[in-house]
Amino acid sequence: MAEPDLADPRWFPADYDAGSGRFRFVHVELSDLGDAPFLDRRLAIDWAHGFDVAVRDLPDHVDAHASFLFHTAFCGSTLLARALHAPPRAVSLKEPLALHALAMARLKARTAQELGEVAAALPRYLALVSRPWAEGGRVLIKPANQANGLLDSILSAQPRARAVLLYSSLRSFMVSCFKKLPDSEQRIRWMAQALLRDTQLSRRLGIEPGGAFNLVESCALAWYAQMERYALALDADTDDRLRTLDFDEVLAAPSDRVRDCAGWLQLADEGLDERVPRVFSRHSKGSSAAYDSEERDRENARVLDAFGETIDRAVDWAEGSIGPAALMPRWKPLHSG
Repeated sequence: MAEPDLADPRWFPADYDAGSGRFRFVHVELSDLGDAPFLDRRLAIDWAHGFDVAVRDLPDHVDAHASFLFHTAFCGSTLLARALHAPPRAVSLKEPLALHALAMARLKARTAQELGEVAAALPRYLALVSRPWAEGGRVLIKPANQANGLLDSILSAQPRARAVLLYSSLRSFMVSCFKKLPDSEQRIRWMAQALLRDTQLSRRLGIEPGGAFNLVESCALAWYAQMERYALALDADTDDRLRTLDFDEVLAAPSDRVRDCAGWLQLADEGLDERVPRVFSRHSKGSSAAYDSEERDRENARVLDAFGETIDRAVDWAEGSIGPAALMPRWKPLHSG
């Protein structure tokens, strides 16, 4: 196999190994990226026949800038990213594994050298993964929410990038977490532990970020930690590159809000009127499975029938016990109507 041509976006930096400081480049097609719900090891590509390239050997002069869709998990980000995917001029990269690996390497770093290695790798990775797939095109990157701690670093590395900060209410987040039981409980605990390390919330609450939180505590701490991360980013947004979006607004007017996102994020919107109804009638994680607003409402109703009283008590507890210690964002709504 030929050596990778790093000017060609089909040579995709699919993974990162912090131990060796190397990225694995794998040859992909646009259809590989568009069809997959997440760009991780489940991606159906030839992982074994890629090339490992050390960070120091990556070009440092690539002038490519992406747009970003940050999110707080379980708030429709995959659905929105699919709706914004209009290849080849607008290409959505949904939770790329290499970016997640960089975020995890930063969280696990114990020395200044390890932190420096992540800081050196991030801008080169972002420039390469932002290579457009067509003349005048642009890439949209939707990081995993565990990468929210890199939000400031990502924006610093991509000074011309714009971003949307997508979120849901505390109650909606709780409903989504309970909807995914029992499989989600451990994941949500890990999420809370990781997210707390990027804020001062645990210090103000007098708790350890790595605590063995129960489900309700994990949900509430994860949500408030992300609100604080958003608050800090918005307060630092002196060059006005961020907008915020409540997913309930997306559900109320999908085509309008997707068009708003495409405009703000400088993404092509060809075929949007036909694409959005199709995307919003399918399950975001498996685009061939029907899943429209009525099915979403029925699913939420089943969760509330089973856990509604618990969720109500959990929200009241969180707002009274965690809310007063948390920083909340001063929102910059994408849609002001």
